[in-house]
Amino acid sequence: MAKYPLVLVPALGSDERLWQPVIDRLDGVTCAVIRGAGDSVEAMAESILAEAPDEFHLAGISMGGYVSLELALRRTGRVRSLALLNTSAAAAAPERRESSLKVIELARTGAFDQAVGLVSAGVAPGHPDVVEVAARMSHDLGAEVFIDHQLAVLNRRDRTEEVAELDLPTLVLVGAADGIVSPALGGDLAARVPNAELVTLDGVGHLCTLEDPERVAQTIQGWLARTEGRVER
Repeated sequence: MAKYPLVLVPALGSDERLWQPVIDRLDGVTCAVIRGAGDSVEAMAESILAEAPDEFHLAGISMGGYVSLELALRRTGRVRSLALLNTSAAAAAPERRESSLKVIELARTGAFDQAVGLVSAGVAPGHPDVVEVAARMSHDLGAEVFIDHQLAVLNRRDRTEEVAELDLPTLVLVGAADGIVSPALGGDLAARVPNAELVTLDGVGHLCTLEDPERVAQTIQGWLARTEGRVER
């Protein structure tokens, strides 16, 4: 049984369904999926801290990784270790900002279906079921939340220099077929975080927790076991 609970932060346009296949495969781990609220990474971090346990392991995927980095860099003493999946420490590149602005405009002008379809581009080929679940989550959360998430992602701060200050056991997981956050960005993040562990999943795209929950769960289970052996009270 893990000593500390595991807080899981979903990606843009996603809820607990993004993490559930991994949760189902974890043994002896108390999990809490906390989505966070607001239209900025900072606001989401604040809302997660308000709901989270006093001390916890933390894992975030994609946008959830940006929020998790914000939480870890605040040095509250509550985060015991950090797992960052399909994410980076960099600010949004100009082409990504432009893409987000276009998607926001679509969502605001009644073309929500089209907007949702564009954000599934990072899923590796051969996973129509994952694309369907991703679209369903976005639709269920609604256009307002979807737009908030897009604003948070396009306006996020660059943390590439700050991550060198992290003193938490850190796992960075990348999908080799990720079309949204390139494996190179994940590798760069892992290289910048002191003593970070880098894991690359071949054949896996941006929504790794749905595309290959078995390997993701195995990776997190092992990471937690190693981490709890290192964490001191």
